[in-house]
Amino acid sequence: MPHYVYILQSLKHQGYYCGSSADVDVRLQKHNSKATPSTKTGVPWAVRRIIICESKREALQLEIQIKKRGIGRWMNDHPE
Repeated sequence: MPHYVYILQSLKHQGYYCGSSADVDVRLQKHNSKATPSTKTGVPWAVRRIIICESKREALQLEIQIKKRGIGRWMNDHPE
């Protein structure tokens, strides 16, 4: 089952957030409804990138890699 790594950008303060999910649309709704404590201050959020992974494990590994590098820096290193 595919899993996705997604990068969001806050339209309020321009910061980034990276996460992984099997359903990015549902997760985006949760972020924008302030149901996720770590992102509630940045509402509204917009999707900036979605990366398709073959498994949840692969997605979690990539999410960790992106966060370690810094989301903005990772995006600069990996243009679409």
